[in-house]
Amino acid sequence: MIELTRFQYLIALAETGNYRRAADKLGITHSALSQMIAKMERDARAPLFERRKRATVPTAYGETLLNAAREAVALVEDANREISLMRNLESGQLNVGIDPVLSEGLLAPALAMLLTQKPSLRFTTASMNWRTKENALANDRIDLFIGLAPDTESSALEYRSFNLAPPVFACRAKHPILGKHALTLDDLVHFPFGGGDVPDWLLMQFITAFPSQLKSLQSLREIFLTTSDLGLTRHLLKSTDMIALLPQPVVQTELETGRVCLLPGLQDLPALRISGVVATREDRPLSPAAAQLSRIVLDIAEAGWQQYLTRSQA
Repeated sequence: MIELTRFQYLIALAETGNYRRAADKLGITHSALSQMIAKMERDARAPLFERRKRATVPTAYGETLLNAAREAVALVEDANREISLMRNLESGQLNVGIDPVLSEGLLAPALAMLLTQKPSLRFTTASMNWRTKENALANDRIDLFIGLAPDTESSALEYRSFNLAPPVFACRAKHPILGKHALTLDDLVHFPFGGGDVPDWLLMQFITAFPSQLKSLQSLREIFLTTSDLGLTRHLLKSTDMIALLPQPVVQTELETGRVCLLPGLQDLPALRISGVVATREDRPLSPAAAQLSRIVLDIAEAGWQQYLTRSQA
């Protein structure tokens, strides 16, 4: 702060060309300004200003220091303005990594809520999953990641966990499987079977529930078509005999228009337990905007989980 004050004195004298006018601008005495400039010249071991007939002007040494002074003062002033805006969540750039399976059901309503409150905030979103989020966080491409929990947590990241309602099985409205009453996994595997790219821990729940039909992760991935483009999945779901396992918000519009149906209960379907996370770097504090978005996401996830529990217990 002392060096910044010196720089401000230097700039004021260069701009006014007069010790007295510079002192008045700074709100200090003429003597105090003269003493500070003299001290700066002693420290630099070079004259910073020279008196001419009409004004006091910087020397070549003074111009060199002035360039640095102006840049430093501008940077600090910009930072102070940005801090003030950030405190009020009126500005800032927030880069969010989002797992496609949670984009519509979780991130979209969270961002809508935050943007309604603070419309000046700027956002970018990048579609990614648990495999790529660690590198994106480490290289500052994103500030936080929202998605399914990874198979292995990284010690370099901090995780805030939340529960998610289980995904649903969906198919087109006139799918031939809808004529069956008691469905089993064997009925499903006769059709294309797909959904979002999910971690191994989720697929292992199917292997545990159906050990005779599913021998390994590899065997399950061979029949489970995955994609990070859920728009493509929705299109295939409406126009082919694909059966998809997806979060219900992903197909909610299609369900409401009647183009897609939920499959009736499957025999021996495991009670899937789905965990999501908000992941951030352990060594970097969250910006106010990122921290608020994280809180909103966790609140929306908790409200959705409680609604699911209420429906399942009814």
